[in-house]
Amino acid sequence: MSMKKSNISGWKDVFTFTLTQTLKNKAYRVSFLIMALIAVVSMPLIQYLTKGEEAGSDKLSPVEKVYIQNETSLQNLDFSSLKQDSTLKNVEFTNLTEDYDAVSKRIEESEKASVLVTIKEQSGAFMLEFSKASKGPVKDAGISALAEKMTESFHSLRLLTQGITKEQNELISAKVDTKTINLDAQGNPVETKDDTISFNEYWFIYGILFFLMMVTLMASTQVASSVVMEKSSRIVEYLLISVRPLALMVGKILAMLCAVLLQIISLMVLVFISNKVSAAMGSGSQAGIMNQYVPANIFQNLNIVNILLCLVLIALGMIFYAVLAGMAGATVSKIEELNEGMTLLTLTTLVGVYIGFGAANVLMGSGSNAFVTFAFLFPLSSPFLLPGAILVGKASLFIAAAAIILQMLLNVLLFNFVASIYETLILHNGNRIRLKDLFKLNKGGIKA
Repeated sequence: MSMKKSNISGWKDVFTFTLTQTLKNKAYRVSFLIMALIAVVSMPLIQYLTKGEEAGSDKLSPVEKVYIQNETSLQNLDFSSLKQDSTLKNVEFTNLTEDYDAVSKRIEESEKASVLVTIKEQSGAFMLEFSKASKGPVKDAGISALAEKMTESFHSLRLLTQGITKEQNELISAKVDTKTINLDAQGNPVETKDDTISFNEYWFIYGILFFLMMVTLMASTQVASSVVMEKSSRIVEYLLISVRPLALMVGKILAMLCAVLLQIISLMVLVFISNKVSAAMGSGSQAGIMNQYVPANIFQNLNIVNILLCLVLIALGMIFYAVLAGMAGATVSKIEELNEGMTLLTLTTLVGVYIGFGAANVLMGSGSNAFVTFAFLFPLSSPFLLPGAILVGKASLFIAAAAIILQMLLNVLLFNFVASIYETLILHNGNRIRLKDLFKLNKGGIKA
């Protein structure tokens, strides 16, 4: 009596063959080489550009002279103290004593490095209007920098005209910090933990989320395209002689995901090497670019456990979306119909991504709450959101473990669903199979 083969018998052979072919593929190697080169030069390049910006921050203003027309009740507004600023030390500030139109015409025709500033008072508010030559060395950026510093100086001068000294102004404008202390029934302070995230932490989570979304969509699209191409070229019919349909999908998906994860891990290592190179190139500071712009607590949480948790979450999420893509690819018979067949995958991905975006905003605004916890645990959003949250220390080990278990359960359910219908899908040729038809196939089962 012969034993019946399982639906995924032979997936290892498919996995080995697909992974080998993918790694040998010229396009894969070229794209990986380009990304590796970008990763290696990224930190030194950022350091170079940053130095250029810092050096340019002390660049002299393109404005050489500022004519000031004061139309307010405030008298004796003297902006000459602005010359103490390193960028404005070349600028001459003078009150307008000539006809406005004549000076404006002169600036337009010959005195192109000069600017006219009119200070107005309307309805209890003050307004500074800047006028420059339509063509000349003074650009909008130069006017914006000048306007920012003159506006700040005007507020100080306005207070001085009212008899308020510089020290009194500083006292009035001093930052006031408030602190709320919770007390228990006995009146003892109760320590509360601030679980909000900073602006830098938000952008770090956002960047990780966006990157994972792009990688997931690219890998899923490759899986779906491969399934459709093999189906439309009838290659799949030859492959089915020795391998079951579900084994084809499992082997193909796992091979492509391994190739993608290999790229991700390699690029992460190269970025850290690049950061070390930038630190060695820096003068005086050995911190490196990542230490300057990436939140410090990320490095505190960068240990083997957190890295493994992140990789497991990413892998499980990519497996889910790739299986969904493989099923979507099997519902169509022609490559031209692929975009229509990928609708379910696209919508599912967007649901997970937008929930992740929303939770990141909530974390920055008010900290962790029920919605954030839901986003951490929800299998569609956790692969995108949770890796970044783990690295900034806003997700506990319990939450990460629970999210992994839920993701594994969802993957098992999806595999069971796909196993019951994939053989019919992969052999189907004709109109695209819709979502309601998939459930009908699952309900009816596969007849032997």
